[in-house]
Amino acid sequence: MTGLLIGAIGGLAYFQLEEAQVPSDANCSYLASPATDIMATIGGAWCAKRGAELKDPVIAGFGAAVVAIHIMQYLHHKRGKR
Repeated sequence: MTGLLIGAIGGLAYFQLEEAQVPSDANCSYLASPATDIMATIGGAWCAKRGAELKDPVIAGFGAAVVAIHIMQYLHHKRGKR
């Protein structure tokens, strides 16, 4: 459980850090298709679940970080855009 929490917090911190480094007037787009985000989120969730089952905080944390980053990308850059 600790790995999941640390991974999720790390993923959120990474996203915020990356967002803070981009100038507000920059024309940045996240080029990954929604299918890529969906597959990454599923894969990250699987890693988080498997890591928790194996009691491996590194695998669980990695999976949680991937899920957090892709959810934040969706919420901040892709929601409602077509």
